[in-house]
Amino acid sequence: MLRYFLKRLLLLAPTLLVALVLTFGLSRLVPGDPVEEANAEEFEQSTQSETELLRMYRSRSTRMDLDKPVFYCAFQPAAYPDTFHKIPFRYRREILIALLRQNGNWPAVERYYESLGKLKKVLQAMPVQWNSDARSSLGQAVNNLQFSSNFAVAKLQIGEIAALIPQDSVLQQQTSSAYQQLSKSFDYLLTHPQKAKLYRPSLVWHGFDNQFHHTFLGYLKGDLGQSFEDAKPVSAKIARALSWTLLINGFALPLAYLLAISIGVRMAVRKGSRFDQRANTVLFGLYALPAFWVALVLLVVFSNPDWGMNFISITGMMDLDKDSSWATWISVSFRQLIIPILCLIYPAMTVLSRQMRSAMVVALNQDFVRTARAKGLAEKEVIWNHAFPNAAFPLITSFGSLLPEMVAGSILVESIFNIPGMGRLLIYAMGSQDWPVVFGIMLLGTLLSIVGLLLVDLAYAWLDPRVRFDRSNLSTSA
Repeated sequence: MLRYFLKRLLLLAPTLLVALVLTFGLSRLVPGDPVEEANAEEFEQSTQSETELLRMYRSRSTRMDLDKPVFYCAFQPAAYPDTFHKIPFRYRREILIALLRQNGNWPAVERYYESLGKLKKVLQAMPVQWNSDARSSLGQAVNNLQFSSNFAVAKLQIGEIAALIPQDSVLQQQTSSAYQQLSKSFDYLLTHPQKAKLYRPSLVWHGFDNQFHHTFLGYLKGDLGQSFEDAKPVSAKIARALSWTLLINGFALPLAYLLAISIGVRMAVRKGSRFDQRANTVLFGLYALPAFWVALVLLVVFSNPDWGMNFISITGMMDLDKDSSWATWISVSFRQLIIPILCLIYPAMTVLSRQMRSAMVVALNQDFVRTARAKGLAEKEVIWNHAFPNAAFPLITSFGSLLPEMVAGSILVESIFNIPGMGRLLIYAMGSQDWPVVFGIMLLGTLLSIVGLLLVDLAYAWLDPRVRFDRSNLSTSA
């Protein structure tokens, strides 16, 4: 059994590695700049110059390990530099890439953008008392040029800048040199394209000091990064939500299985009886009821003081103080969670009961069951010791998919009853674009899916030893 367990564990390890790579890749493809998202309030309230903002961005980027290459290597056009990851602000990187794709001459593109930044720095350094309409218009034109990624549009905007500078003598004196550098660098960019480099592939090796390597090591240590919203560890936020989700599903899933097994086995044993027909009708009726509708109805009924049914409160467990006694927690939790648990039990129970009934009907008609009855064994022993172990495989298979669902949380139930679990955390994180939390939950769900498959395989091997036999065993026994 141990050998079989290690073998299955080794087979699932590559799956987990692929899941880690995909999760990391998706986290880098989502819109927005991670550094800006994590420090949004600080950047929005800052009144510093662009130079100070760039310095602040680089500092935050270094602290978040985002100033490193994304992966161990990169397969890219030869025109692309290997230092794109060091350019601050995502919008600047996207503009530079757009310019490079039109020209292919990276040194010329970099020189042009640096000269544009120098002109903007000169404008920002001018005293406030020298402000004029021409200076305001020039500042707006420079900002527009900074966001322009089309050569034709940029040429028109540079012509606009050239027309604005002579309108103010002080402005002309201060910006003449910077403008000349900008004009020359742009002309050089247009007249020295290197488009052939865009079609020549190159492989760049970045080494182990990259974002994926550090993220992977962090994942192995349980470090899922920091939340964009409040800079708190993602693992701590998930752990808090996970405790509520496990509390709910820790009751719901075992109860659903116990009810499904008892009902399904009884329906199969009494196939065609009045009980079987009525149970089928009830199960189909429950299956047809949407969980969110049932949850809303129960919430209205059991939280309405006008009907004398003020059993739960809409505010949920959030009202509890951390210093409350265990008795208070158990009392409030039981009163608050019993309705959500019922909303989670009945959908799973209806499906599992039908699966149990179908599998048990097939098992009761097998030859080994007839043989057991012919030996004079008690009917209860025949059902539970012979038929049930063979009919339990569909329930075991379902457990493999229910385990990640149990930990991922019920989004609808937790949102309706205001339970601070994994489902509600996922919805809130997606709404606020808190991607580290979203991908942390996704990674946890993937890990639990793999664990669920492993537990299913072990349960198969425990119920039926033939599952553990490999080809060598079969050839030897033959």
